[in-house]
Amino acid sequence: MKVYGIISEYNPFHNGHIYQIEETKKRTGATHIVAVMSGNFVQRGEPALIDKFKRAQIAVKNGVDLVIEMPAHYGLANAEMFARAGVMMLGALRCVEGISFGAETDDIDLLQKCSDAVRELSTPEKIKPLIEQGMNYPQAIQQLVALEHGPLVSDILSSSNNILAVEYLKSLKLLKLDEKIKPLAIKRTGADHDSDEHSDTIASGEHIRRLIDDSEDISAFVPKDTLDAVAEYEDKELLCWFENFEKILLYRLRVMSPQDLFTTPDVDQGLGNRIFQAARVSTSLENLLENIKTKAYPMARIKRILFNALLGVKAEDLKSPPFYGRILALNDKGADILKLAGSLPENSLSIPFSSSLKDFIVKENPRAARYASMTSVASDIYALGSRNIRPSGMDFTVPVFFDRIEGFVSELPADLKTTAHQGTAEEIAKAREADRQEFLARMAEKAAAQGGAVTEAIPSDINASDKDDEELPDVPDDVIEETDPDND
Repeated sequence: MKVYGIISEYNPFHNGHIYQIEETKKRTGATHIVAVMSGNFVQRGEPALIDKFKRAQIAVKNGVDLVIEMPAHYGLANAEMFARAGVMMLGALRCVEGISFGAETDDIDLLQKCSDAVRELSTPEKIKPLIEQGMNYPQAIQQLVALEHGPLVSDILSSSNNILAVEYLKSLKLLKLDEKIKPLAIKRTGADHDSDEHSDTIASGEHIRRLIDDSEDISAFVPKDTLDAVAEYEDKELLCWFENFEKILLYRLRVMSPQDLFTTPDVDQGLGNRIFQAARVSTSLENLLENIKTKAYPMARIKRILFNALLGVKAEDLKSPPFYGRILALNDKGADILKLAGSLPENSLSIPFSSSLKDFIVKENPRAARYASMTSVASDIYALGSRNIRPSGMDFTVPVFFDRIEGFVSELPADLKTTAHQGTAEEIAKAREADRQEFLARMAEKAAAQGGAVTEAIPSDINASDKDDEELPDVPDDVIEETDPDND
């Protein structure tokens, strides 16, 4: 049993995602895939076209074994915090041996060199003078990397597809997971993330969304499950578009004070005042964006701010690590991942995992309760974004999707402590112990090669973890990462 992780949005799930999953298995021997997926709002600052439950279901039907939701406030964070939260959640499972991501190059050494350079140079003292000269963050950091490490390394930052790759590598090293979780870059094929170019079977998520918006055929670029879901949601008028939030966004911004805006992630005083004034004179969403936009503020950053303001996300919320992992969909192999994770020693990243959001709304952990409630509110607001308005409460009414695999004997109780091996209870217990010992043996080999040691596993309940409040490490408060990657 070898588990690899993917941090994703699946907006929508398409053939490029299937290619990534298949290549990951082929190149690494991975037997199990876990995806940390954005919820109903995505990192480019827009609502997901299809709700998170259906997207998770499609993913599990097409190669992913376990889908865990990224909390709403991280799904709408900048690239640095989005990547940090995703890597932390993969690390919290304790059995993930690698992370797979798309990039314009599969040269991990070059990506790592760029990641190290960005981490070394992205300090307020180095960046602030360039920002004051009129550069935005990406331009400033790319110039610093070019001066220190040359164009070969700095050119990595020219492609938004590489930006998240660099951030994943930064997070692995920062969280001291770089020896435990091996990175794998899959070179993107077919098209750039926001390009209309495509191969015969692979197109970017952006291009596919444009085709859907124009009522054009997408069958060449997506699996049947996505095609059927889009047809179903179109028929029921449930597709969710950014433009549908026009009135509610304008309303929310008009009732916020400048001080309210200043507490929203990625908002400095100048941008906060600009948004405050724009909301009062703009008569449409397009007009609002035009009135806010400047060369210094990328459009994705502005859109993220609008939805963070709508959801009530505060900058302070991003200073804490994820406190839980909400399971959206899985199959028998996904249940195996949870079982293996539950048998391994807890560490500083350990969090509880459950399919029920109610499990995290507890008075004993007010921050976890706030973030779970925020995710619920995000879903209720998302339900207003389709032409056919949906009822609220989807987070408490839609059941976890469980896809049975032929040849597995499995039951799925509410707490997801499930069996995913064939045979009698005794044979299943032996098989699970063999999985655990195999994993520990691989970890011991890695530790021996590095001159370290591996700790013997102790029992650990996957749904029981009392994680104390703590803060994310080394997150600069006064440096805002302005990137516009598409994590489709």
